Amino acid sequence: MIRWNAELARRLACGDEEKRALGPLIRRFVELSRTTRREGYLALESELSGLDDPLFKVGLRLVAEGLSGEALEEILATYLLAADEKGWPFLRSCAIVDGLLSLAEGDEPALMVRKLVAYFGADRALAALQELEGSAS
Repeated sequence: MIRWNAELARRLACGDEEKRALGPLIRRFVELSRTTRREGYLALESELSGLDDPLFKVGLRLVAEGLSGEALEEILATYLLAADEKGWPFLRSCAIVDGLLSLAEGDEPALMVRKLVAYFGADRALAALQELEGSAS
């Protein structure tokens, strides 16, 4: 889990419309979770070619290689801290990092969804959870 501070929180600020765009990303993580549960982590390597986001791609490769959760978190947190992003791009990157950490930990899809809907904010998290629950079951 990402260790938050005031600077990171400030960089996350974005609008509700942008936050709604997290739905497809969360669904993608649910699919990846199901794949690893059926086929194992090495199956994630076949997913790499379909990814455009460099952070997602490098993180998924590290998960597929079986990197420990602690080492993975350290590496991905460094990417976040070094990134010159804010607003929607930074929010998306943070959700990707937490999704990758959840995937590496072997979280069930329902738990993964619950972790990631927090990025919608407390006022929209429950509605987002109800909307996404069908994807995780």
